[in-house]
Amino acid sequence: MAKLRYCERVHTRFPVVFANDDYVGEGTVLNVSVPGCAIHSLNPVAPGSYIEMRMLVPDAAAPLKVGLAKVRWSEGPLFGVEFIQMLGEEQIRLGRLVKRQSTYEPPPQPNAGQEIQTSWFLSGN
Repeated sequence: MAKLRYCERVHTRFPVVFANDDYVGEGTVLNVSVPGCAIHSLNPVAPGSYIEMRMLVPDAAAPLKVGLAKVRWSEGPLFGVEFIQMLGEEQIRLGRLVKRQSTYEPPPQPNAGQEIQTSWFLSGN
């Protein structure tokens, strides 16, 4: 029996930087919904761990900030997170982003050779 989702999930290709007290990693958000997302990363994470995230989304120059997310599952280079803590304005941005992304196909593709800049993440912006 297929598991039914209670929120719309849209396919994406957003760069993401994530961190906790022990490490900083980067990857690509493969799909996103209001309560969470799936990430592809070469930086392994353990289920049950907590991370902070910054997603580089196409709606603005500033990254979408997730103050606290819990890693719910991990399989090789893929893992899924549940968003635990976000500011209200960031939750509104996320809701608008999910709604807007669900209206067109295919998902945005990163430019060839695009690198994630982590300096803004480490500075707390």
